[in-house]
Amino acid sequence: MTAYLVLASPGAQIPDERSVVIADRFAPWALIAPVIWLLFNRLWLEALAAVLVMAVATYLAGSAGQPALGIALDLALSLLTALEGRNWRAAALQRRGWRLVDVIETDDADVAFEIHAAHALADRKSPMPASVKPNIPPLRLGRPSVRETGSIGLVPVERN
Repeated sequence: MTAYLVLASPGAQIPDERSVVIADRFAPWALIAPVIWLLFNRLWLEALAAVLVMAVATYLAGSAGQPALGIALDLALSLLTALEGRNWRAAALQRRGWRLVDVIETDDADVAFEIHAAHALADRKSPMPASVKPNIPPLRLGRPSVRETGSIGLVPVERN
């Protein structure tokens, strides 16, 4: 199963038929032709950086007399683009104002969007019952006499 990222267009209500569904997996075309794949996906800055890295790799392989280093650099660029290119695309869309609204695990992008739409419509139709209250700690005024400890994820923190 593949995780699919569902991004909603700026200012749109959820679900939106213009939403973009991006598979979070290896991109084989990015391995074969990283710069073309980046340009096709409108990742302009990443494509420019890839061209510069490829120019350095070509220089190392030819003029500098380091063919193994040049080939390794080119292969590393292709592999990095194939592994992270789809995440770069999602990040670029988020910089342009798109919102990550859902992550769905399924085998097909169309099914992922249908599941997302069904969840969004179900959430819209069923408001939170009055008996369910959010777990909000009471407001404390003044400084606490003892230090409070907790964690953020796996990182322990102390609060004053």
